[in-house]
Amino acid sequence: MSMPKFPDKCTILDREDAVNSILTSIAMEEAALSHIINAEGEKIQFALATCDTDIHNVIKVNESVSSLIDRVIDLQIILKNKMIVVKNFLPPESEFCCPNCHSSNKCHPR
Repeated sequence: MSMPKFPDKCTILDREDAVNSILTSIAMEEAALSHIINAEGEKIQFALATCDTDIHNVIKVNESVSSLIDRVIDLQIILKNKMIVVKNFLPPESEFCCPNCHSSNKCHPR
């Protein structure tokens, strides 16, 4: 996954570009969290697949994963709230120029 590219400080974004940038940032954070969750699943699989499946080690791995998943949930709540706020800045659907469009001034061909 590559690093995000932010607009130059001097760039002035219109409302649509600003909303799109925020939505993109939410999507990128969601993608990053999915990678973290996947890595935690692999950590559990590795712990269970090794010959040393001492119950105390398994419990430590489980506690570690559980703690991290709790933090991921916290971030998910923040992203959900961010999305709710951003949705208030979207134009009503009646302002879209066609069914394939999510913009009032840029029509995309089918």
